Amino acid sequence: MGKRAGDRPGAGAGAAAQQKRARRHQSRSSRFKNPQNSFDISPGMKGFFATCTRGRERSSAAEAIDLLESYAARLYPGLEEEVAAAEAEPEPEPGAESGDIEAEIAREVAEMKSASKPALFRYLPTTIECLIYIKCHRRIDPGRLVQFMFADLVETRQRRTRFTGRLVPAQVTTTSKVDAIVKAAKAVAHDLLADDAAPTTFALVVNIRYCDDIKRDDVIPAVAAPLDAKHKVDLKHAKHTIVIEIFKSMATVGLVQDYNALRRLNLQTLFDEPRPEALKPPSEPTA
Repeated sequence: MGKRAGDRPGAGAGAAAQQKRARRHQSRSSRFKNPQNSFDISPGMKGFFATCTRGRERSSAAEAIDLLESYAARLYPGLEEEVAAAEAEPEPEPGAESGDIEAEIAREVAEMKSASKPALFRYLPTTIECLIYIKCHRRIDPGRLVQFMFADLVETRQRRTRFTGRLVPAQVTTTSKVDAIVKAAKAVAHDLLADDAAPTTFALVVNIRYCDDIKRDDVIPAVAAPLDAKHKVDLKHAKHTIVIEIFKSMATVGLVQDYNALRRLNLQTLFDEPRPEALKPPSEPTA
């Protein structure tokens, strides 16, 4: 009778090699689990909405995720390890004894999964040409990450993408209904609507694609109304900009500081002009 897998010489080395292969390939493959023609974006998600070169949606998603991962590692040190540890607890097999070969193999598989890199970001197709959505882990604040990333890119002047255009935060993803968008805008602009908020300037950016049920003239007055009472509209030099992207039945809402100074968060044009003097380099997070 032939030897079982766990009894063969070199089985341990084979498992180690499998773990290495899993670590190498899991991160990239887990980013692209959804077919290109699927639409799995739903209310309650958060992440990033981006424009890209036609026909390069997947390439854009890959380079954008690489960029986001590098800055998330700086802004959220240790998060990847914490997420991996939380996902690493395998469920024990009922009735399995410590010497059982099947149980040992199951443990090796669980260890291989836990050793692989967790996916903090995942590409979700919009099924619209030139538009992509990247979902992020719930512990990541898309607005904070975008602000940190673009401030650093402006300072370092290092172009790291080829196919991605505007990359805006989707701090709230909701339905393309006016009342839902207003609620989302109030949530992202919570600090600006606080009773003790200092007067400042604001602007709204609203883009609508493949959605005939809603108009900009429906959205802008409704979203601006709560802010008008305390703050002043400034379309050119607003300190705070609420960016609303409406596509099909969904809408994303994000709050950005110095939106125009950051070239409207466009990775293609960000480096075309000198660094804005008004922007300061980002500070690294403190422990």
